Amino acid sequence: MRALLFALLFASSAATAQVAVEPAPTVAKVEAESLSQAAPTPARALAAEDLGTWLDGFLPWALARGDLAGAVVTVVKDGQVLFARGYGYADIAKRTPVDPANTLFRIASISKTFTWTAVMQLVEQGKLDLDKDVNSYLDFKIPDAFGKPITLRNIMTHSAGFEETSKDLFLAAPAKLLPLGDYVRTHIPARAYPPGQVAAYSNYATALAGRIVERVSGQSFEDYIEQHVYAPLGMNRATFRQPLPDALQPFMAQGYALASRPAGPFELMTGFPAGSMSVSGGDMAKFMVAHLNQGGPLLKPETSARMFEPQTPSAPDFRAMALGFYHEDRNGRRIVGHSGDLLRFHSDLHLLLDEKVGLFVSFNSAGKEGVTGALRTALFRGFVDRYFPAPKQADEPTLPTAGAHGRDVAGAYSSSRAGVESWYRFTQMFSPVRLTVNANDTISVSSLRAADGAVKKWREVQPYVWREVNGTGRVAVLRDTDGRAATIVSDDLPPVMVFRRAGFWTGPNAVPVVGGAVAILALTVLAWPAAALVRRHYGATLRFHGRDRQLYRAARIVCLALVLFLAGWQLVLNSFSGGFGMTASSRDWVYWLIRLIGLIGLIGTPLLLWRAAQAWRDARFGWWGRISTAAVAAAALVVISAGFAYNLLSFGLQY
Repeated sequence: MRALLFALLFASSAATAQVAVEPAPTVAKVEAESLSQAAPTPARALAAEDLGTWLDGFLPWALARGDLAGAVVTVVKDGQVLFARGYGYADIAKRTPVDPANTLFRIASISKTFTWTAVMQLVEQGKLDLDKDVNSYLDFKIPDAFGKPITLRNIMTHSAGFEETSKDLFLAAPAKLLPLGDYVRTHIPARAYPPGQVAAYSNYATALAGRIVERVSGQSFEDYIEQHVYAPLGMNRATFRQPLPDALQPFMAQGYALASRPAGPFELMTGFPAGSMSVSGGDMAKFMVAHLNQGGPLLKPETSARMFEPQTPSAPDFRAMALGFYHEDRNGRRIVGHSGDLLRFHSDLHLLLDEKVGLFVSFNSAGKEGVTGALRTALFRGFVDRYFPAPKQADEPTLPTAGAHGRDVAGAYSSSRAGVESWYRFTQMFSPVRLTVNANDTISVSSLRAADGAVKKWREVQPYVWREVNGTGRVAVLRDTDGRAATIVSDDLPPVMVFRRAGFWTGPNAVPVVGGAVAILALTVLAWPAAALVRRHYGATLRFHGRDRQLYRAARIVCLALVLFLAGWQLVLNSFSGGFGMTASSRDWVYWLIRLIGLIGLIGTPLLLWRAAQAWRDARFGWWGRISTAAVAAAALVVISAGFAYNLLSFGLQY
């Protein structure tokens, strides 16, 4: 079940800046190590020949090893394309190779950087104010919450405070796609956090920004991007439109879960400013050159500088969001970037601002065990370490408080990017982040892993700040006003989310409790027909008669309803592993049906409690009967409590 929840989380995160919170796949171990070699001293010169030798010795083998169809890599330097090469196939069946100049890749959440560029153009023109209530630009109202309005600055730093949602974000057929204005008006997520306080990635917020671009410019979002971003750069192999325009369809790469399997369908996104763009590596080079050229011709230099200025970090001196891009500084270099993932396409964009160097990579396959996540991370870090190695740093001593502080903050945490009022809250139970203290007083955070999949170790170098052992990354644990551990921040990850201290229902202890309750109820249901068959075989009769017999059967029906209730949610989660079908409004009837079954269980639970109480006064039950009826009643209470805690019994249809 845990694996299925992971699939759900990644599905709901599609077309987003993906945050590597899951273990790195083992299939990437050899390849990742080949990229993350020790940085040479002095640095190698960044030249096309050396870069080609390095990548040509790695990517073809990595594609075969990871069951990946194809990839494109583009590097720009000083306003020119330094390197552009396709690897593998855009279409395996037709044996069409990847052409870096023409083959289109879906770049998912890297699309957001185009949306943010459009927003900054309108800010530059005085048509938008980053710190003004976004309701002033909309034809509907985002409901008030926390006594603070949401601003474009909040949206661009992923601190608007919306809960995670995915309903209708992806749909199966073009005819079902909603107009952007209808989508953002009818799919407003719950407000989970006060604006500006908690980093929590949001696709909806970016779609909202795209709608604001439409409202202020008087153009459709697609028209605006084509006229004000693509045209000035001469980008002819790029589009947000879905389905693709006829002229571009011959250039679209097929998308694969695995290269050894048939290609999947084109993934359609309703909130398209957040992730629907298709583009060639060559056209991405033009976009990178513009942003490395102080924004020209898209933005004025002062606007470009404003766009890349770090905003407020989640912890002092840690990496921060820029406006739309996120900082991923490494080896003392100012680096901004973004990543993007659909089910089958996976991409990264990195801009070394002062070096005038840009790197773009995209794969048209997910690969074995989601290998592309580890490969992209290793490629980026290997690239920076090879050509821009870190200066030698003084060795920081480990603080004597390491053990005590580690034990103080140890425990379970969960992602800030989560459901709050929707049933998405259910997923947190299966994906806790565990902070543990090791024997040598280092700590480990279960979701922070090396390229080979090993959990990293961290040693305390400042109070409640830990440095990676044999590495440069850092982890900080922020405490609340009472001094209790509250939030994990790490510059190992993009600054688009944090880990917050988990409660019982969002921590790992809920899993055995809920699982045990389900097991008790399921065994009770299975024992019902089994006991009837045994009685028939031996010619025995049920001890209960009349009203007691009706209550006995009613109790079993309640147990069955509770089991079917959770089984229904299990089937929903299973469906996410194969695509986005269950996120469409057309499937709302499934959620209504599951909740109706749960309502039967809710109404019937008092009967189980009453029957458990009666058992202690009825000699016919015996000790085993009394214990079993009490256990069944307790199990029902656990399931109903979980139903409320995870909003599974809520009749809201926003998720």
